[in-house]
Amino acid sequence: MARILSRRAFLFTGAALGGTALVAGVAGTGYLATVDMDGPDGFVDGNRAVLNAFLAIQEDGRVVIQVPRTEMGQGIHTGMAMLVAEELDIPFDDRISVEHPTGLLPVYTNYALSLRTRPEDARGPLLWAGQRALGLVPLIVTGGSSSTYGLWFPMRSAGAAARHMLLAAGAARLGVPVAELTTSDGLVRHAATGRAIAYGALARDAARLPPPRNPALRPVSAWRVIGTPQRRVDIPDKIRGKPVFGIDVVLPDMLHAAIRQAPVFGGTVAGVANMAEIRRAPGVVDVAVIDGKSLAVVASSWWQAETAAQGLRIDWAATEAAHVSSASLGVALRGALDAGGAHVHLQQGDLSASFALGQERVVSATYEVPFVTHACMETMNATVLIRQDGSAEAWSSTQSPMTLRWGVNRGAGWAGVEPTSVIGHVTMNGGAFGRRNEFDAVAQAAFLAARHRGRPVKLLWSREQDMTHGTYRSHAAARLRAALGPDGLPVAYDAMVAAQSLQNSAMGRSLPFAPSPHGDRLTAEGLDKSYYAIPSRRVRSQHVPSHLPIGFWRANGYSFNTFFSESFIDECALAAGQDPVAYRRRLLRDSPRHLAVLERVAVLAGWGSLLPPGRGRGVALEESFLSIVAQVAEVTVADDGEVTLDRVLCVADVGIVVNPDSVAAQMEGSIVFGATAALMNAITIESGAVAETNFHDFPVQRLANAPEVIVELIRSELPPGGAGEPGTPPVAPAIANAIANATGRRLRRLPLAITETIGERRTRSVLAKEPS
Repeated sequence: MARILSRRAFLFTGAALGGTALVAGVAGTGYLATVDMDGPDGFVDGNRAVLNAFLAIQEDGRVVIQVPRTEMGQGIHTGMAMLVAEELDIPFDDRISVEHPTGLLPVYTNYALSLRTRPEDARGPLLWAGQRALGLVPLIVTGGSSSTYGLWFPMRSAGAAARHMLLAAGAARLGVPVAELTTSDGLVRHAATGRAIAYGALARDAARLPPPRNPALRPVSAWRVIGTPQRRVDIPDKIRGKPVFGIDVVLPDMLHAAIRQAPVFGGTVAGVANMAEIRRAPGVVDVAVIDGKSLAVVASSWWQAETAAQGLRIDWAATEAAHVSSASLGVALRGALDAGGAHVHLQQGDLSASFALGQERVVSATYEVPFVTHACMETMNATVLIRQDGSAEAWSSTQSPMTLRWGVNRGAGWAGVEPTSVIGHVTMNGGAFGRRNEFDAVAQAAFLAARHRGRPVKLLWSREQDMTHGTYRSHAAARLRAALGPDGLPVAYDAMVAAQSLQNSAMGRSLPFAPSPHGDRLTAEGLDKSYYAIPSRRVRSQHVPSHLPIGFWRANGYSFNTFFSESFIDECALAAGQDPVAYRRRLLRDSPRHLAVLERVAVLAGWGSLLPPGRGRGVALEESFLSIVAQVAEVTVADDGEVTLDRVLCVADVGIVVNPDSVAAQMEGSIVFGATAALMNAITIESGAVAETNFHDFPVQRLANAPEVIVELIRSELPPGGAGEPGTPPVAPAIANAIANATGRRLRRLPLAITETIGERRTRSVLAKEPS
């Protein structure tokens, strides 16, 4: 049986990851060696022959593939199924189906995300220990654009192992050597006699054979599926409305719940003036305070619960954060840029000497971005059933079955119930972007389910609750300096960023411990610009706390640091009197892969061609999540200052492309997501609470105003990188650089606006006035 750690035991796993050398030395050949990172051997389950943890073959030849990552619209179920189909040597057609496994097996662990290494490169005792420590949790999570590169080798190996087992079963059945057999289109063939046996007929025999340890993978020359555009496996059912999202879950005898949470984070329920009245409202079954911080109404239907919740007159206890505003938070943020004690992430060369040499040509600029939220189309929700025997079952559109289980245990614990077991069902989800790694809604639903044992309780947050009680991308400010040499290129680069620590905030909510907020690598990612040839550089960060919860957001620190750094590179080019593309070309002289991406996007955009008055063109480049993306944005700035994003041209090198259609779609979605944040979005704080409540004051790009997006993928022989997030970081700086090109005005604060647009008036009213 697979070893699985409780959430509390993860404390020790975290310590193990912080000192893997100690773990490898003390427990490496003992306790950690018992962690099964290979998954179960084959077995027969009804009409399904399970060949390994990732695939099964039915008697009719249908192949069922287990993909332990959440399908969030990014096409990961299709991409991973393509890898298995390639190695299994079967056509990619409707005989393939995909499931998200309910079992929390160590083999499904996403250690590529935490250990920051590809599974095929994970060698040596430290990584061996790290893999197994994470497998104990097990850390099964979808995020960090890690699914493809994290499963590239395991999924192919699973398909290859199954094919070798089918060949061995075929050899035994036909009485011929394995070497005389081949496979194609789901058949084991013996060319000499013309005989062939379908996989479905051999699967049971194959499942009883020992799996090969290191099965040979098919060479690139034999690929027929990888690299070809394939239809998404989830699209046909989505067109028919068949897939179940978290919000769609319907179970017999189900109760529904709506919730009201303290407007100011950290607030608690002091009292309810009309509790008795609400309990008598139509359909209401229960009104309950959850963990002292929120109030839920349980009813026969969600609308009955929500209507009753709207009538609650709650007295919220005052908190110290009630006086906090975006203005006061902004003062603290900018002040941190001048404070001492900054954490040094990177120091190369003699910075002081370089600045002294280039002191006559020093470029300096300060940038700022606001808090933003995820605004997923599907609001937070969860359905939990806790039976009389203590067993629990949960359904949620989560990014992690691990945190789903943690949420059930935490919420049930608030009610004094300790589940004897938890089965988690990961549904489709309507947008995540990091938000669905949290288990707040699951814990709330579990608490209510513990009060109504034997009946499932479905909790659904309203849009207003979702907007005002999210986990936010931190606001951030940065001061960048560069000393330019005689050729105009930087000889020294100094970057300081101030933001609230993501890792400290996120881990502090879910684990019994939290890492130090100082030196969070996610705060500084994207600032180092290691691919640019700059002799001396320094990157520092300051943690600036607030009462807001900070969570994972698409591209995390890259989402603001690339805006800072790529805007700044353009400012350096302007100070040097050089074209922005030509300037970057010279900086990329030692980075041929990056240079190729830049050169291609410049050609695609017709860089250097004349644009009409009022139009501008801007470029930006970033390497993130093992991929390189360059973008050119074209904007029109009207006489009244209104900015229109006309089109974005994108070139990406993501390594080997599994499904070109899915990668292009991810780039398109990332660009629209990033453009929305760059031009429209800001979360502002008034009297300690989030002011924005819905899409009228936190708008998103619509079809009517979405830009034209053109994506081109670089052909590569390198292993795959990420695709879900790398398209977001370059968007904001490309747009800012285009606005500067069109108007001569440099905007250093997001959202980018010359005239006041939706949300901008509030943003301007709370941010300290300073020249942009």
